[in-house]
Amino acid sequence: MKKIIVLRIIIVLLIILTIATIVIFKDNKSGIISGYDDGIEQVDPNTIILSDSGVRVSFSDVILSKPEETRKLVVYEQEGTVSYKIEDRTLDFLDWEPAKKYQTVKYNGKGSFVVELDQLTQENIIDDKENKILTIKIPHPHLDTIEIDPANVEIGSQSSGFFTIGDIKLTVSDYNTIEKELRKRLKDKFDISSNGQEADDLAKKAVYEIYNPVVQAVDSDYELVIDFQ
Repeated sequence: MKKIIVLRIIIVLLIILTIATIVIFKDNKSGIISGYDDGIEQVDPNTIILSDSGVRVSFSDVILSKPEETRKLVVYEQEGTVSYKIEDRTLDFLDWEPAKKYQTVKYNGKGSFVVELDQLTQENIIDDKENKILTIKIPHPHLDTIEIDPANVEIGSQSSGFFTIGDIKLTVSDYNTIEKELRKRLKDKFDISSNGQEADDLAKKAVYEIYNPVVQAVDSDYELVIDFQ
């Protein structure tokens, strides 16, 4: 009977010793693993954050993205009215007022000053890392192509000399001449120094408002300066 009791005690002790050995080995292994830092922080099963990765976004990469796109920034618009007098002679060679007919056409057009942002290159972006100032040099605004809508051309009443008959008959060539002359007069009306200065001032402000949020997103410590080439 005593032998059976002793045997049971030995078996229980062996079981306890085995369990204790397993627990101690597991704790030592966990300590070794937890003491190793591989620079990777596990956030959740689908997210890994690399500490001090050194990855930095370039201002040029962001600002010059999609350079193949045409990007015209309209910074200033102005409307104006111009007129052109059509002259028709009873006889082409006869420069005599009683033998002439006149008709005035008017056109109210719009002139747009634009900055060609697609012309920006890396040379236009100056990164002063020491003072944390980013300078973008842009081209001066220029008057964009003026389009004439024939449907909006106003043709006034005709005045005729005493020795004239009928109304002025405009040909396709006449309409082309009128359109060309109206475009030229609108260009001369809009493309003046005062408009150029106004467009320059507005261009700096508009480009700043576009790119400053981009600069701040890349590095909030930076100051953005817009200048002309």
